[in-house]
Amino acid sequence: MSSIRELSKKIPDNIRSELIITEEDPILNASPNSENKNMKLLSDIWYEFIAPHDTKSECPICLNTILTNFRQMKEELIELEKEYRKLKIISFENSNHIK
Repeated sequence: MSSIRELSKKIPDNIRSELIITEEDPILNASPNSENKNMKLLSDIWYEFIAPHDTKSECPICLNTILTNFRQMKEELIELEKEYRKLKIISFENSNHIK
């Protein structure tokens, strides 16, 4: 399993589904500065789930590294989201059959 997939899996399903893989597309619309709301979101997610032991920094180089990492992870995040949605549908269908 690739390290990009491992990093991507550290982000909880609900966070990925509700905040990252959305129509707003924060990965596409982020720019590496602390004033950009999409970058702030990605930075918060990075430091909470991917690198919780790192000291949070808003320096442009650090933000650029985080954004680059998210851009590299995007395809994997989309794949994980597809899997998550399929599992939700199956789970929903199974719960209806049990009733």
